[in-house]
Amino acid sequence: MTMNVNASNSGKCGKGSIVCLYIANALVYAFNALFYCLLPIYFNDQFPPTEAGILLSIGPAVSIIAPVFWGMLADRAKYKNTILICSVLCSAVFFFSLGCGAGFFPMCILVGLTMLFMSPFSGLIDTITLEYTGEHHVAYGPIRVMGTLGFGVISLISSFFAGTSIKAIFYIFVCMAILCTVSLLLGPKVEGHARKETDGTGKTKAENVDLKPLLHAKRLWTIVGFMLMCQFAYSYYCNYFPSYLRDTLHQPEWVWGLNVLILVCGEIPFFFLYNKLFQKCDIRTILLAALIGSAVRYLLLGVSSSLAAIIIINFLTGFLVTVVTYCGATYITRYIAPSLQATGQNLMYCIGQGIARVFGGIIGGMINEAYGTGGGMYLFGGMLALSCVICGVIVFRDPSPEWKKPQMTDKD
Repeated sequence: MTMNVNASNSGKCGKGSIVCLYIANALVYAFNALFYCLLPIYFNDQFPPTEAGILLSIGPAVSIIAPVFWGMLADRAKYKNTILICSVLCSAVFFFSLGCGAGFFPMCILVGLTMLFMSPFSGLIDTITLEYTGEHHVAYGPIRVMGTLGFGVISLISSFFAGTSIKAIFYIFVCMAILCTVSLLLGPKVEGHARKETDGTGKTKAENVDLKPLLHAKRLWTIVGFMLMCQFAYSYYCNYFPSYLRDTLHQPEWVWGLNVLILVCGEIPFFFLYNKLFQKCDIRTILLAALIGSAVRYLLLGVSSSLAAIIIINFLTGFLVTVVTYCGATYITRYIAPSLQATGQNLMYCIGQGIARVFGGIIGGMINEAYGTGGGMYLFGGMLALSCVICGVIVFRDPSPEWKKPQMTDKD
């Protein structure tokens, strides 16, 4: 099986168009910082712990299912950019409504609607960027780094507002949504391939979508299983480590924003090395390295109590969920049909991130109550160490060339 080469109507794009793609990546990932890092502070201020916990679980629950439908819609659309623009604008409307101080049940509905439109963000922007860079032989890593920087910078900036007026995040979100829409309109256009590809009956794949090749890609779902484990640990960390910093280490709230910025900066070396790394190394080796890095990081977090040590450890994030996620994204780009790639990316995020975040809220709460945050770090470190063993036994015994080496065309 050879690497898919995706064709689109984007043609040769000027420098201004590429700059817009950089900006769009930065903003799309920055939205997640507001929702996952700052919105919990708002909920904890407005509602008792039980209700706040329920509200924090609604978004991940919605994100388990919703991205699949967005991915299918993007594959059928004329341009995938259009679907992402619609989801960005609609999410801004509902996210802004969260700041109006509604009661618990209306807030549940608003959170669900917000995540309904936010859930495909990562999958769609990754599909658009990977497809464009793959077709035009543009380095993917530097563009994706903008998403990392956007997430970290917005986390830091917004955390300063959180100490005075948390409602500022709702205005920040709307302004970002407008700028993101302009960037996507002016950036490279990437087609939905199901609209023009036909099956054996003469129908377009938009009319007769067959998900069997995607669902039968067992190696992809092996990667997604490891991604689920890493995201579960990361969700636990995001949910409970801020309180650990404040209540146990007695740090001000802005330290969490700084910690998030430092944490995501660990991804930057990986993205700059992305193209060379996946050209020279097989996916299974990169996957195992990510799992080993994950286990080490959580074990070290359980041991460390000083702020300086914690910040240094967080640079290991570049070897964690990001690397595992892009093992899956790279597999989809290489081995899944173009007409199913947006669907595949979003389905991967549904399982690998959506379910993991629900686990992080519900099961993570039980773990935190039973063992404390420090004990939880040890527990996840041990679980990830076990994942390394499982990866070594299962993945490295699989003789498939999809594991052993990159499959590229002469163009690459």
